[in-house]
Amino acid sequence: MVRLKAVYLITDEGFTIYSQSFGATEQDQDMIGSLLMALRSFGMEAIGEGSLSKVDFGEGADMILEQGQRVIAIAIVVLEKDAKEREEYNIRNDLLKFVRKFEDNYTEELDDPIFQKSSFSGVGTLISAYFFRDKMSRIYGDQFASLNEYVKYPATLLFEITPRGGKLYSFYREFPKIKEMKGDIPQEGLDQLIEDMLDKNSMVSFNDCLERFGTDKGEVILDLFKFLTERGMFEAYNFERIAADS
Repeated sequence: MVRLKAVYLITDEGFTIYSQSFGATEQDQDMIGSLLMALRSFGMEAIGEGSLSKVDFGEGADMILEQGQRVIAIAIVVLEKDAKEREEYNIRNDLLKFVRKFEDNYTEELDDPIFQKSSFSGVGTLISAYFFRDKMSRIYGDQFASLNEYVKYPATLLFEITPRGGKLYSFYREFPKIKEMKGDIPQEGLDQLIEDMLDKNSMVSFNDCLERFGTDKGEVILDLFKFLTERGMFEAYNFERIAADS
């Protein structure tokens, strides 16, 4: 079974766009930093040509690299010894799909001549969707109340817009109850969130919403998204991998 230790996104120029570790030690982080510096110095061209696609990371781990059109994705993984070839194929497939989706979703941000990490919000949710989808459990019917429990672990709570979610939002947008529930969350901000989810065909995490609307809006966001999930606009998921660890 693949154990993902870290995911990195870097530009062809060697700038780190995003990094996320999953239980990596301080020593791992130091080694990753050193390897990334080496890649920036002499490895970019080799990655682009496909001649550098895997690096032995030590202690049974491998650094797997995939080149997109604009960025390079790197995964630090521990593969099962008896199934390394199959597992490497699967992780490469996920990594390549992730890179393509990222480039599709963040075309404008990548075109911006002023590189800003803050422009790439939501990448963590995208990583979750591609690498840990099998760890997510949909929250059904009579389990909506458990959303209140999941909010204690914000990283475990994700929402995905349903096929009819866009039309439902158009209907509920002017609903008096919605206007009352959203409080001082700006309407244009909520509109933009829904538009982004529809345009990018992406999930949104509770943390993503806190970044957009403010950490003090947690209770308002939960109530609003719970209501819209019950009305069929969202599918709600809990993220078992993190919930179990927590």
